[in-house]
Amino acid sequence: MTIQNKIALIFTVLSAGIILALSIYIYIFASESISGSFYHRLEVRAGIVGHAALEENKSKTSVYYDFKEKHLGDLPFENHHVIHNVNSARAGNIKSSLHLPESFYSQIRFDTPARFFRSDTSYVGMKIAKGDKNVLVLSTAVDVFGLAEMENLKNLLVTGFLISMFFVFTFGKLFSAQIFRPIRLIIRNVKGINAHNLHQRLVPNGSNDDISDLSKTFNDMLDRLEITFEVQNNFVSNASHELKTPLTVISGEAQIGLSIPGLPQNAIDSFHTIYRESERLEHLTNSMLSLAQTGFDGKKEQWEELRIDELILDVKEAVDKIIPSNHVAINFDHLPDDDQKLILNGNKTLLKAAFSNIVLNSCKYSDNKPVTVIIKADHTYAIVEITDEGIGIPDREINQIFVPFFRASNTEKYKGYGIGLPLAHNIIRMHQGKVDVHSRVDEGTRFVTYLPFK
Repeated sequence: MTIQNKIALIFTVLSAGIILALSIYIYIFASESISGSFYHRLEVRAGIVGHAALEENKSKTSVYYDFKEKHLGDLPFENHHVIHNVNSARAGNIKSSLHLPESFYSQIRFDTPARFFRSDTSYVGMKIAKGDKNVLVLSTAVDVFGLAEMENLKNLLVTGFLISMFFVFTFGKLFSAQIFRPIRLIIRNVKGINAHNLHQRLVPNGSNDDISDLSKTFNDMLDRLEITFEVQNNFVSNASHELKTPLTVISGEAQIGLSIPGLPQNAIDSFHTIYRESERLEHLTNSMLSLAQTGFDGKKEQWEELRIDELILDVKEAVDKIIPSNHVAINFDHLPDDDQKLILNGNKTLLKAAFSNIVLNSCKYSDNKPVTVIIKADHTYAIVEITDEGIGIPDREINQIFVPFFRASNTEKYKGYGIGLPLAHNIIRMHQGKVDVHSRVDEGTRFVTYLPFK
């Protein structure tokens, strides 16, 4: 998940928490307000019924009920139970029929109006006293309108919450997109900068903010990289000329010396040594220069479309010239049905050098035993597997084989400089690929290269 989406999601979650808490508060406050108002209305009616029950002049009793009927009206499903203090049997019957908690009656004993709510029904209990007489009034009713109002409020809050979440997430995405627009612009510009156009720079947005500081920091880094690459480029170019010239002269002089007739044997041996070591030094120098060149501009050669199977055939041809007696076999049985998965965008010369180094290493360290090359593809990469039956690589050293000049501990009897595999690894990485190595000592090694097809 991108940082932009994370910010939009966090903003939505925080807003949802705040809106949800506010909605719950509004619902609880409205519920308590509506239920409190209804309890009060029910208590007023219970008080009128209680005073009517205590009225000794029965002719005046109707006055209470007339007042209640004309000025207050009946509540939905309103019902009153009057218990005189001497009628314990009636009290027991009413208690058993209402199934109210004991705490409800305890409040009434302390002359405190009791309230209780269950299954949409509101209950109130009051003790009404007049002189030495008192009655217990238990009243029930259903707040039909209040419950409907609370249901409407709940639906309104839920709908408002969902609508607000839609707008919060939408505006959060727009807000985060606006915030990250300069960063995306920087990323797009940085992706377009490589070793071929290190002179390009990011354009600051003109404001003194963190984005402007980031652009300036990138530009400073690019200044340092450009200087470093120019120094390396100049060194490689100059070294290629300055080193090859004297080596060619030394090799030529050694050959001239060998052609002089009548030389003593010790002089001939010295010329042979000079010639052999100059050739060895020239090969080492060329390998080092190739390794250095892959670090900055790919020999300045343009990349092109190429087929991986045709490239491997070229590699086999090159290996045949160097080791005519090799046992390298190419297996085409796993080629993908879609030819597009075999087409790469790369530098043919460099890739040929990379695979040639791996195959030649497999031949050398297996004492020219069979080497199998398999070409296949998955949904992302063209894959080349190179398997030998050689000496293998010790487990503790397998992570170091791509370090320049490193040679495994079991390769003493084989000539080499530890440059071929690092060079191949650099070339594969230049092409946005990767190399996996699987090896067992005295059983063999399998190199699996992955190169993204076009």
